[in-house]
Amino acid sequence: MVRVISGSAGGLKLKTAESAETRPTLDRVKEAMFSILTPYIKGRNVLDLFAGSGALGIEALSRGAEHGCFNDIDRACAGLVKENLKHTGLDGKALVNTGHYAKALGRFRDEKRSFGLILLDPPYGAELYEDAVLTIERYGLFDTECVIMCEHRREKPLPDEIGGFKAFRHREYGTVGLTFYKRGGDEIGD
Repeated sequence: MVRVISGSAGGLKLKTAESAETRPTLDRVKEAMFSILTPYIKGRNVLDLFAGSGALGIEALSRGAEHGCFNDIDRACAGLVKENLKHTGLDGKALVNTGHYAKALGRFRDEKRSFGLILLDPPYGAELYEDAVLTIERYGLFDTECVIMCEHRREKPLPDEIGGFKAFRHREYGTVGLTFYKRGGDEIGD
């Protein structure tokens, strides 16, 4: 079961995809993730680039993000995101896109969008983090105080720097690793 942990939609259950390539973020990992992200949510535009069920972006909207853009290459997942947004009453604050992440980023560039919080949780093994962050940087899709959160396999740590983004925190929870980036970074490490 996946649920929204806190905020306006707190406690509501979300539907998830039944696919080998989609794995929902465990509640304890999501709680830890959002305790770190709390100062970077309120009033910001959020991008959930590999959305799956949309649980991460919906959590950010529930906690006060201004607007959310969701993208998933799988049409069934994009449909699930729409259902979950409607169920939580957050559909009026969101745009759902279906397509390859690079095309979605190009579309957001053409629409002159920028984001204060970017959530990257691609399928494990796809190793798309660096390309996604570099494309986000090249297209200028970030606000000056933007934070990028990457959820990845613990045994596959991400670099301390990707382009102009520097890791300011790394965390591990069981088999899951979380790496948080911002421009210039701050306190690299714990």
